[in-house]
Amino acid sequence: MFGNAESVHMLKWAKELVKHFDVYILSPLGVHSDILKIIPESNIVTLNLKLNPDGGNVALLKKLFLFKRLIKQINPAVVNAHYITSHGFIAALIRSIFGVKFTLVQSAWGTDILVTPNRSFLYKLITKYSLNKANVVTSDSEYMSDVILKLSKTKCITFPFGLDYLPEAKIEDKDINLCFSNRALTENYNIDNVIYAFAAMAFKNENLKLIIANDGSMRNELIEITKNIGLSDRIEFKGFLSASQQNEIYKRSTYYFSLPTSDSTSVSLLEAMAYGCIPILSDLPANREWVVNGKNGVIFTTKEDFLNHIPEKLAAFNENRKIISKRAIFSDSILNYVNNLKQSFNIL
Repeated sequence: MFGNAESVHMLKWAKELVKHFDVYILSPLGVHSDILKIIPESNIVTLNLKLNPDGGNVALLKKLFLFKRLIKQINPAVVNAHYITSHGFIAALIRSIFGVKFTLVQSAWGTDILVTPNRSFLYKLITKYSLNKANVVTSDSEYMSDVILKLSKTKCITFPFGLDYLPEAKIEDKDINLCFSNRALTENYNIDNVIYAFAAMAFKNENLKLIIANDGSMRNELIEITKNIGLSDRIEFKGFLSASQQNEIYKRSTYYFSLPTSDSTSVSLLEAMAYGCIPILSDLPANREWVVNGKNGVIFTTKEDFLNHIPEKLAAFNENRKIISKRAIFSDSILNYVNNLKQSFNIL
């Protein structure tokens, strides 16, 4: 696995892949402490580079020969690169320019396909190159797979970045007056629109409350909006929460807001559905893969119209849990992916 091993995304993949492969990790940054519990330290290389999260740096390219040497030493059957326009690009260069032999899997995370290639012509070229040099690409939504297939003809396997298991949940635990939002407090996630949508509901129900978790650059601005519309006593900003703390709120919440401008399948959406919440979502192709407007959730169009499409609570609770059980358990998806990989490329 080649990518930022500090990320919970890499941790989640590693937890499943160790069931099927002898896993090594090459991370230009550090490593998540939980990865050290499942993979021997001797199988992990970290470089602790200083990388610009907004892109535009050449720190990875400067280490190209080091990455090549480390991969040759490990001699893997498969290199699984995470994030196509950075680690995926480096892995593609190592495979094509230096002729190092391995099966290359490129795993798309979302913005590397849906946002970064649109930033410039150069980024689009890098994305196409990285995809074309892969044996297979993984994607977490049909919408993102469609975008990938417009950029490259490389085989694409689609499965959501799902959950470890279906959690226990009961409709009796739900607070009919509780709403939850846990997307980042940054521009793309439109938490201001979440507040305004909640306000439309709150003015019809004086008992309704909203918990906003997570943090970001717009926090102070959002708190000010809350004050200006007179809902400070009904909207609580919690900041970052642990997984267990979030699960407790999912369990009690009836409504879940996620209104980003751009997104693939969000893990937090799958978590909310697994706990039987009613999702209120922005009108994005990936969201429509999970929610039918008015049946098991709401596709948000306007502050006025969305209120007409809120489904019956028990029906939505049962339908959403059924969907997650059938389509979004990550271990099942990884098993199918691994079998496909082994059969397609004769990997034992």
